[in-house]
Amino acid sequence: MTRDAGTIRERIFNALIQKYKADAETALVKIDALLRGEVVPGHYTLTEDIDKLLAKVAFAEEKMATLRRHYGTN
Repeated sequence: MTRDAGTIRERIFNALIQKYKADAETALVKIDALLRGEVVPGHYTLTEDIDKLLAKVAFAEEKMATLRRHYGTN
């Protein structure tokens, strides 16, 4: 897709979807690293850290669903 392809509405929609996907994937990667012991947290709040990261995933997925429901089908 070239920068000029699509309307500004489509470009904003796609940019937001990409952002929400990246936000969710970033949190999932961190959760995977914590669960596999590949990252040693500097404190002992592992379950709280994972809970916060899962909230980020859920929030990003909800934002994508809301955006799609009200503004598009992508």
